[in-house]
Amino acid sequence: MIITVHNGNAIIMATLDTGVSNRHHAAVKTVYTTTITQEARRRGIGIEVIDAETPIFILKHGDRKIRCYNSLTDRVGAVTFYMAQDKRLAHVFLERYGFSVPRQMKYSRLDQAMAFLAKYKSVVVKPCREWGGRGIASAVTTMADLKRAIERARKFSEDMVIEEYVEGSDHRLIFVNGRFVAAIRREPAFVVGNGASSIRSLILQKNVRVRNVDASNSIPLDVETRRNLAAFGLDYNSVPRKGKIVQVRLTSNYHTGGSVTEITETVSTDLVCEAQKIARLFDVPVIGVDFLVNSKTGRHWVIELSPDLAISPPEGGKVARHFLDYLFPETKGSPGGHPRPIRAKRRRKTRVNKDKRKQSAKKSKYIKAG
Repeated sequence: MIITVHNGNAIIMATLDTGVSNRHHAAVKTVYTTTITQEARRRGIGIEVIDAETPIFILKHGDRKIRCYNSLTDRVGAVTFYMAQDKRLAHVFLERYGFSVPRQMKYSRLDQAMAFLAKYKSVVVKPCREWGGRGIASAVTTMADLKRAIERARKFSEDMVIEEYVEGSDHRLIFVNGRFVAAIRREPAFVVGNGASSIRSLILQKNVRVRNVDASNSIPLDVETRRNLAAFGLDYNSVPRKGKIVQVRLTSNYHTGGSVTEITETVSTDLVCEAQKIARLFDVPVIGVDFLVNSKTGRHWVIELSPDLAISPPEGGKVARHFLDYLFPETKGSPGGHPRPIRAKRRRKTRVNKDKRKQSAKKSKYIKAG
């Protein structure tokens, strides 16, 4: 068993005890799975690992079995999933229902993309069906950068969108079975200067620190990080003064080194109401609704949906409990689960009680008469 700490939360990377033959035993070393499986074990829900690397596993309780990949299960319809995780189709759906979204175009020709950039001045280039910030170029303002961003996105997918760049804080609101359960704020990757090390060295040092917790939270030393630094007048060789916080990415994705803070108790109720409408329209067991919220103007935009989001700290434990409450409601009152509501027992009306009440009433009458 390996125990590490992620944002102050202990995470156990363990071999899953499936209770089946040895060929099914596998070490799943990802916080996105262990957050669910730890909670499942506490409830007495069986776990069978199909593939440890992906990871795909089966949750079993009684005579019921449910296949899972992160928070994605067999209960999600294929068409709904395809539409929700495709950045163009999700945008079309949300726009049709009147939700606030940035302007967007499906990429087909370079001249059209250039015209879009000329109109909106700053754009985002995204592969249609990637996750974790892969292939995304944000705040692209020049024709040369636009060409390079398109070529880079094409390495991940032939299908891509060009989107109006909007500024705001990245919020994700998470729903289980249409019910709001958690919210997080995601912030771009940064390093803190020490007055001696270059930005490249600071990034490498930070990546070493996070590797033992979750290697997927590393900051990429790639062309996009270099371009983002250039937007701030910096490069990999720049040496920040001691204590200076330097933002090194424009996107806030956790998988490009971003940080996550839970804001469930403080998130705007208006945002929750809007996101809940979206969650109920898509009708999937678990979904994340991603917003950019501009605190200066008060505006917000829905930028993406996540129907297969990773359940991980800091909000992961809470989401996992609601997730398993939904999948296996009979385990809700078991150790680790949400307690079942306690209902007051109604007093049964019996013939004996009725007779006693009559006798009491007669006695009271005689006392009053005397």
